[in-house]
Amino acid sequence: MSYLELLKLASPEAIVVVTALVVLAIGLTSTRATVFCSLVAAFGLAAAVGAVLMLPQSATLFGGMLVITPLTSLFKIICIALAFFTALLTLSEKSSRDRGEYLAMLLLATVGLMLLVGSEELLVIFIGLELLGLSLYVMTAFDKTDIRSAEAGLKYFLFGSTASAFTLFGISFIYGMSGTTGLAAIGEKLMTAAVQPLLAVGIVMTLIGFAFKIAAAPFHLWAPDAYQGAPVPSAAFIASGSKVASFVVLGFPKFRRALVQPPLRPRSAVARRVHVDLHVVTRRPAALRRIFRQILSLQRRASGR
Repeated sequence: MSYLELLKLASPEAIVVVTALVVLAIGLTSTRATVFCSLVAAFGLAAAVGAVLMLPQSATLFGGMLVITPLTSLFKIICIALAFFTALLTLSEKSSRDRGEYLAMLLLATVGLMLLVGSEELLVIFIGLELLGLSLYVMTAFDKTDIRSAEAGLKYFLFGSTASAFTLFGISFIYGMSGTTGLAAIGEKLMTAAVQPLLAVGIVMTLIGFAFKIAAAPFHLWAPDAYQGAPVPSAAFIASGSKVASFVVLGFPKFRRALVQPPLRPRSAVARRVHVDLHVVTRRPAALRRIFRQILSLQRRASGR
């Protein structure tokens, strides 16, 4: 495959990255081009949608690091559309300081979303997750005039760093026990071998990171402060973009087959216990929500007394 063909397949991500650099340059060189920055960002995102529509129906690069299917193309368009409306939402903000830097962070977060939904490699998924997270931390604490924004950004950063550590540690366990980070290869290995205890622990730790990103109980403690303190466009993007990408990753058939639904019965008692817990977590979310609601209601009653 030539470099030109490779660039064509990765053109949506490349367009968004170039747009982020252009918007950042405009914001640094001109302090009055706030509306122009938003228009440039919107134009770049629209061009990225056009590039996604020009992609082939099916392609796989570098062993699953970049996968192109109709489903991934659809969710890339959804993520770009969310960023597009967020960029337009910034036009209604009263404060126009550092608009170029803010939009650059938004576009880099969009690149992280596109990597999340367009990869079947755990390391690339983690890179996309971290690129998204670092950008959202900055976007949350971007309002320098509001102390609540700084507090929300700090809490979001601390919780996010802890969740990232869990995710990376879990990926290291998965790689150590399976010898690969590709979801397809992990799924094939689990089809022919029983689940080892360390592999089950790695799967649990990896899912904890994604549960944090979608604010699933009990990893949702950062959400109220982040939504209250963040600027309105940031809160809108956090509430939509990160949830969409994480749910897409968890819902991909290869991800579920590789990490969520181990097919064979584990050998040890510890692995069987973790296997049952994983089944409950991934297949009975409604029951878990009811359990946590009951626990929270009991805590409120106890505190009221």
